[in-house]
Amino acid sequence: MVDQRRTLVRGGRIVTMDDTIGDIAAGELLIEGDTIVAVRERTDATTDEVIDATGALVLPGLIDTHIHLWQTVLRGMASGLWTGEYFERVLPYRPRFRPEDMYAGGFAGGMELLSHGVTTAVDFCDCIGSPRHADSAVAGMTESGIRGLHAYSVRASSPGSFTSPEQRLADAARLRAELPKRGKGRVGLMLAISDVGTVDIETSVREVAHARELGLGITMHANTPGQVTALDEAGLLGEDLVLVHGNVVTDEELDLLAAAGTTMSVTPGLELAFGSPFTMLGRALRRGVRITWGCDIPSFTNADLLAQMRLIYHVQGYLDGSSERAEGRSGRRRPGIPTLTPLDVLRCATIDAARAIGLGDRIGSLTPGKQADLVILRESAFGASLSDPAASVLLQSGVQDIDTVMVGGRVHKRHGRLVHERRPAELIETARAHVLATNVKD
Repeated sequence: MVDQRRTLVRGGRIVTMDDTIGDIAAGELLIEGDTIVAVRERTDATTDEVIDATGALVLPGLIDTHIHLWQTVLRGMASGLWTGEYFERVLPYRPRFRPEDMYAGGFAGGMELLSHGVTTAVDFCDCIGSPRHADSAVAGMTESGIRGLHAYSVRASSPGSFTSPEQRLADAARLRAELPKRGKGRVGLMLAISDVGTVDIETSVREVAHARELGLGITMHANTPGQVTALDEAGLLGEDLVLVHGNVVTDEELDLLAAAGTTMSVTPGLELAFGSPFTMLGRALRRGVRITWGCDIPSFTNADLLAQMRLIYHVQGYLDGSSERAEGRSGRRRPGIPTLTPLDVLRCATIDAARAIGLGDRIGSLTPGKQADLVILRESAFGASLSDPAASVLLQSGVQDIDTVMVGGRVHKRHGRLVHERRPAELIETARAHVLATNVKD
């Protein structure tokens, strides 16, 4: 039976991220079942529940376009990226992960994202040793309550029952057919293809063709010089592709991405911690490349996308200032400086991210007809912000201010606390006991 429960979010400052509707200073948002049915100053609707958002900001749920949820089991293990901890300590543990450990990462990682206002995530799952590993990762993500895409990595990164790349591709097709039931309508599938440079371009062509035959979006790490050029020459760029990192991408390659409508997912904390030059973002934005944000690896940083967004805003401002001073200018005197405004940063985390992963017609803005995925940020205990709403979200708020998180009309965080009865820490502790056990054979 379809849930037609009606919920009214009343009195909040609504940041719709819908250019047609705009922001509403003190409005009402009406939800029926899992869908937004009205956003206006007053609805006069009969409802089953009223959520008082007076003095609060109401905004679309944030979208993380690149995270490895299985690494939630190993959270904090790679806190010193400069020392090589990630490659020397974290990745060698992949063969030890059982299906139940994948479930733990998906469940706990999904709940952590929800607690931080992220309602949709792309889980780049590169720890798949068998079909059961993939099924368990999907199950954990689904049971957490988050919306998202399981990005099935076909690269042979974790030994297991697969003996050929073709078996991984076939299993992705199997999961594609089963996901409407397994994912409960909230968790879908992408294909995480092998990095160009680790495989020949012919392999990339086969993997992309497989994804497009199945109607799947595609994601890929982009860390190799010339990678974008090779993809373009093979006819593989497109609006269905999300490339990750891209710190070595040239201006000419950024023009190719912009022309193809390909998205770049930027993971600010990781890019900076690895000491990348980090000039790509400004160059990409100036060329019209669509940008989204990700937290990347929980083994390094927690799944706080809002913190990543604030970091990137300040770092890009610093880079803008450095460039201006190097050219003999001081302050924001040149058109286009600063490169990013708070509204730009929020747009990259909402409507632009939704479009990048093929869900722009369902999420990303508080638009009637879309899914009721939203976040309510309470006014700070130290006083309301005098800034515009986007700046208030980015510069005057933090995860401590997230009062309510809703996915598809269902509340997952209320009055600042997750409502799920199951404790994710217990799952993580059990999984970690196995993965880190000294008597487990690799």
